[in-house]
Amino acid sequence: MYHSHKSFYDCVVTCFFLDTATNIFDYIETITQLLRPGGFWINFGPLLYHHASDLRKRSIELSYDELRLVIESYGFTFEREEVQEKTNYRFNPDSMISTVYKCVLFTATKTAKGD
Repeated sequence: MYHSHKSFYDCVVTCFFLDTATNIFDYIETITQLLRPGGFWINFGPLLYHHASDLRKRSIELSYDELRLVIESYGFTFEREEVQEKTNYRFNPDSMISTVYKCVLFTATKTAKGD
C-alpha cells in the first residue's frame, strides 16, 4: 500500500477476493488503512480459501461468523448483509460445466475507531 493513500478512499469494493488471502488479517488491515472514517467497504464473494488444500502454505481460514467479528474489531459497522445461497461463478448453458458458490454480500462503514 502506498503511504500517501492512507485514509484516502471513500469506498473499497472487493469481489471474489477475500478468500485469496493466506492471511486475511493483512487484507483487512490494508482496507482499513485505505478507507477514510465514514468510508464504505462493499464485499461480495465466497470463502473458498484457495490455499486450503496446499499443505505447503499456512493459511488463516475463518468462517464468515469469525470473519465478521474480526472486521468489527477493526472498527467497521455492518450496514447490510445478505447471503446468496446460489451464485453462479461460471456457467455455460451449452456445457456440462458450471460452478456455483454460496456468497456473502456486505456493506460496512469504517468508524473513527478503525484509524
